[in-house]
Amino acid sequence: MSKSLLGTHRAVSASRSLRHHQRGIRAVTGAAALALVLAACGGGGGDPVDELGEGDIPEVAKNQSITVGVATLQQQYADPVLANEGGNTYPIKWSVGEPLVRQDLDASFVPGLATEWEVSEDGKTWTFKLREGVKMHDGSDFDAEDVKVSIERVSDPEFTSYATFAERVDKVEVIDPLTVAVTSKEPYATLPMDVPAPIASDYFAKVGEKEFRKAPVAAGPFKFVSQKFNDSMTLESFKDFWDKERISNFKTLTLKIIPDESSRVAGLQTGQIDIAQGISPNSASQLEGDESIRLIKGEAASQGHVLFMDNYFPEDSPLKDPNVRKALTLAVDRQSIADSLYKGFGSVPANNTFPVTLGNDPSLKALPYDPAEAKKLLADAGESDLSFTLTLYNTTTAVTDVQKMAEAVVGYWKEIGVNVKLDVQDPATYLDSVVKHQLKGAIVLGMPGLLMADPQNYQIFFGSDGGYTTVKDPKLDTMFADMAKALDPAEKEAVAKEMGKYLYDQSYSLPVISLDAVYAVGPKIADFKLMSGNPYAGPFWSLRAK
Repeated sequence: MSKSLLGTHRAVSASRSLRHHQRGIRAVTGAAALALVLAACGGGGGDPVDELGEGDIPEVAKNQSITVGVATLQQQYADPVLANEGGNTYPIKWSVGEPLVRQDLDASFVPGLATEWEVSEDGKTWTFKLREGVKMHDGSDFDAEDVKVSIERVSDPEFTSYATFAERVDKVEVIDPLTVAVTSKEPYATLPMDVPAPIASDYFAKVGEKEFRKAPVAAGPFKFVSQKFNDSMTLESFKDFWDKERISNFKTLTLKIIPDESSRVAGLQTGQIDIAQGISPNSASQLEGDESIRLIKGEAASQGHVLFMDNYFPEDSPLKDPNVRKALTLAVDRQSIADSLYKGFGSVPANNTFPVTLGNDPSLKALPYDPAEAKKLLADAGESDLSFTLTLYNTTTAVTDVQKMAEAVVGYWKEIGVNVKLDVQDPATYLDSVVKHQLKGAIVLGMPGLLMADPQNYQIFFGSDGGYTTVKDPKLDTMFADMAKALDPAEKEAVAKEMGKYLYDQSYSLPVISLDAVYAVGPKIADFKLMSGNPYAGPFWSLRAK
């Protein structure tokens, strides 16, 4: 999924910085430029990170391995550009890849492979000054051609998560080895954050698309070593990485796919893995008495949503009626799901956007549990015998116990007479079907707070050309287009507020639960800081071994 400009409570500095860009003033510091900052955490307002261990963290690299048990790597792309899909962004895209503009652990945007950038008076041409002395994983020198090739590569329709980016970009020009200009067809405020991670262009030209995907070469803090499909992916610390503070102090990082949570917990307890990602309340309780294991938590990191796919297609469907969708929301006792299934690790979302989303309207409260009103709405719509299929993945990083959550939702729907078939699939198969729009009825997806703080990113789910879109609505498309052009945060916020109200009124999604991200770490881990609002595995450049 592509990153975008994140609106924040720092609106004054944001507006000032963007006005500077409109005058063509250089952006020497990426955090100030474009005011690319996210609020501390979606929800509680406290520090979402528990630091592990005390005393000095060893800085000399050791010849040891760290294994992380993850619920899924989704489509399992090793390529940092293809890995822009959903939950692969952080464990893969930002491990193997390094973007021009990256996010830090507080989710603020800071310089990556670009040191400064400026935009033309018409808001269409962004010129980037690139970092000197950067090495790619094959030892080649990073330059503007690596940026150009990566951008041109995603014009291939197969790069579905870059479809909007590719459509907006007009041309890429290499000005000199360390300067590149990217021109869009219309003003594109978030282009610096949307540029795909540069790849080693000479290597890519030599091996071709097919072989590059098997063994990618980029410029991230970890380099790709090997992959066992449906089992694991192994990365190695890149000791020539440009940012010395993000070079790990261990040699090998293995991402082990363990879909079953109890198996991840058991693997941690026996020392087969060093970190277990995606810990549920039940597992947390199980681990509380183990002094060798510690939990770290990121608050309100994600939301689990039910979305109604039929709104994407031209055929008639009961799910195209907003009152039917509203009825399906009213029928679900979300507070009971939060209390019984998530036991203090989850809460009911107030509305269809996150509290940290720019333009979120706190006056829009969660629809209550009202099965009687739900039945009435369905009867008034002539849909008392409504039936459809709810398709989902059997596991996902973003939503712990996603299958149990979906089963609970279906159970409430059946209580009001709605007949729903549950179709549970492997994540890779399921997500591939979602992005190719091969599913009908309803689906389940997790939304990360880190990404959704920028209202523009709701286009992923609700824009006609979004990678995971479930809606074709011209009114929403106009809102997303207006936000994409808005260099002034105040203008963007006004449109975002309108969008949030529209999504709420239309009930295009049923926000079931807001969840914390929880890891359990073993005795080999000295320190691991989480990224604010991120439910996915990684990024791992903050991880330190003992």
